[in-house]
Amino acid sequence: MADYLGKIWTREGLRAYISDESAIAGASPFVFNDGKAAGVQGVDVYTGSGLAFQVIPGRALDIYGCSFKGIPLQFTSATGMTSPGYYEEPGLNWLRTFFGGLLSTCGITNSGAPSIDNGNAFGLHGRIGNAGAEDVSVSQKWIGDEYSISISGRMREAFVMGENLTLTRTISTRLGSSTIRIEDAIENRGFEPQPLMMLYHFNFGFPLLSEKSRIVIPSKTTTPRDKQSEVDNGVSECFEYPKPIQGYKEKVFFHSVGAESDGKTFVALVNPDIQGNPLAIMLRYNRNELPQLTEWKMPGKGCYVCGLEPGTVNPIGRAKARENKLLPMLDPQEVYNVTIEFEVLDSIDKIKGLDVYAKSLRNS
Repeated sequence: MADYLGKIWTREGLRAYISDESAIAGASPFVFNDGKAAGVQGVDVYTGSGLAFQVIPGRALDIYGCSFKGIPLQFTSATGMTSPGYYEEPGLNWLRTFFGGLLSTCGITNSGAPSIDNGNAFGLHGRIGNAGAEDVSVSQKWIGDEYSISISGRMREAFVMGENLTLTRTISTRLGSSTIRIEDAIENRGFEPQPLMMLYHFNFGFPLLSEKSRIVIPSKTTTPRDKQSEVDNGVSECFEYPKPIQGYKEKVFFHSVGAESDGKTFVALVNPDIQGNPLAIMLRYNRNELPQLTEWKMPGKGCYVCGLEPGTVNPIGRAKARENKLLPMLDPQEVYNVTIEFEVLDSIDKIKGLDVYAKSLRNS
């Protein structure tokens, strides 16, 4: 049944008060109409719990804006929303169309640093995040006494006489929910094995992220990506955030996380005091599907962001992953499934429970 405004409702009971469900929850397609975003399709979603977000079919069904009871949760970069037509692959040029947002998907066949692998050049974080979705559908319907909202579509990453990969995605929620569910199916439609370097680049910004915030990860080990990530007590302070720092150089940490016996694990970001109240976000996922977790720490002035990024492999670039024999492969005709749940927590008891849960997984 629907949990709305602190009360449990049946479909019939709620319909007695409203003529149309869109009065309290729903999904509304739209199109950006100016600047570099012109022509990009989006869908505004609101659940009635205070959770509102934008799904972008024009950009891999990623999630752009996201707020809870009017409080922004995501980081929005200086580029803002951009059309995939502005995507430049070489080197670090992916950053020219990296809008940040709640979720920017990286992959399919490359994530991390630019590299040359087997004679082919790959830019930062791959191509899939700039692919438009096809076969897009928006569904809003009652399933029993639950009002379900979902957006789905399929993206291609293909090259003539080369890879033939698709990413089929469904993003769903329901009336009264504070949770977004992301379900992906990555398929190798070709007849040769292909690299599978998926990275789910979740990005959090002010005011959820501030010098009061802390990161909760059931880390068994934490490894800095490079020397820069080691300086100034890098590893020991990787769960904390300072005020914005002029000239800050990004730090990246790779976490090996504990999990339940079936692979379930999580990562969270907690702010104990936003207008006197605590607020947290939690990502639930399965370590069997996404065995690696990357933390991007970037508290720079004007670029104040925390990236929490589950992935199939650490984002070290395709050439280095192959060289180190860490490159996961997707067999011909194979389908790889990933499920992630993003939840907003504003209950003191639930937020306190994060540390207890992390400790139990760390000791598993």
